[in-house]
Amino acid sequence: MRLISPRIGLTMLLALAIGCGGGSSTGDAGTSSAPADSAAPAAVSASASQGGGGDELIPTLTGVAAKVSGTEITYSQLDEKAAARLVRLKTQAYEIRKQTLDEMIDTQLLEAEAKKREITVDELMAAEAAAAEVTDEEAREFFEKNPPRGDVDYERMAPRIKDYLGKKKQQDARTAFIGGLRAAAGVEVFLEPLRFDVAFTDADPVKGAMSAPIQIVEYSDFQCPYCSRVNPTLAQVQETYGDKVAIVFRNFPLPMHKEAPRAGEASYCAQDQGKFWEYHDVLFQNQRAQKDEDLKKYAAEVGLDAAAFDACLTSNKYKERVDNDKKTGEMAGVSGTPAFFINGVFVNGARPFEAFAEVIDEEITRKNL
Repeated sequence: MRLISPRIGLTMLLALAIGCGGGSSTGDAGTSSAPADSAAPAAVSASASQGGGGDELIPTLTGVAAKVSGTEITYSQLDEKAAARLVRLKTQAYEIRKQTLDEMIDTQLLEAEAKKREITVDELMAAEAAAAEVTDEEAREFFEKNPPRGDVDYERMAPRIKDYLGKKKQQDARTAFIGGLRAAAGVEVFLEPLRFDVAFTDADPVKGAMSAPIQIVEYSDFQCPYCSRVNPTLAQVQETYGDKVAIVFRNFPLPMHKEAPRAGEASYCAQDQGKFWEYHDVLFQNQRAQKDEDLKKYAAEVGLDAAAFDACLTSNKYKERVDNDKKTGEMAGVSGTPAFFINGVFVNGARPFEAFAEVIDEEITRKNL
């Protein structure tokens, strides 16, 4: 059995989406050798390492795949064009392995514990995760902290909220119980997570020290509402883990957000003056107004030199860098926003704090920090 923590947030009760859809192409993803102060490419590799093997699913081929009117299409060109889809295939293979391994471990532990108590596994789980009552106070507090969009009153949502919170309490109890069994049994897992090479570069805007043991690379879009919603979670990650964590931001403007590419360029113009994160915050506070005149107004609000900022934005200085950000994301399999790589481990969408903490805690344990 696999125990998955329920997603947190009332919006998750109304829709399954946790990010903005990309629909982006996976075109040529070559990187330029531009200097760090202009369009420096982010380091990334389309390959992914996976303990226990995995690349045999997609063998490396060399030579010519096809000819069109005498022009060759090589396997190298083919794999570059299909990079994002191939990465998703590798990711699926890893997730299948991980899910199956978790099921095998948990089943073995539960059967052993049930045998020790001389009851069935179903009886064991029923005893350890009894139905939990949810009070009106708890449901209303949840509703107020996670208000749905539109004119939806509490009374209408109360039954669904109580059902959700009740199931979450049960799930949390099951997760805690099996976690205790794993700890008591000294379970060791040697299946390495799937990792992507999206290392920090000197050009990246970073919160925290570049040398931090936990490095988070975020691919985001200044007009994506889910990207905005995850910002408080990232703040909680930083508050919780302190100097163990550093966060890098990269632009991944989506086709439906027409002003996002220019907003990305503007953010790097603000970085020139040492105020990337201040400008970043203002952009997310004003997602529906990001035309050039708006971008210049926000520059004044955060105290940037107006003439220098205007010259930077007008010159399209950072267009290539924003384009390259997106290419490196596509090469690592990103197709929507927000997308995160925690020490190279992919976390997709505006996930709750617990999803980030799970990966970070595993990395801290792996590094003996």
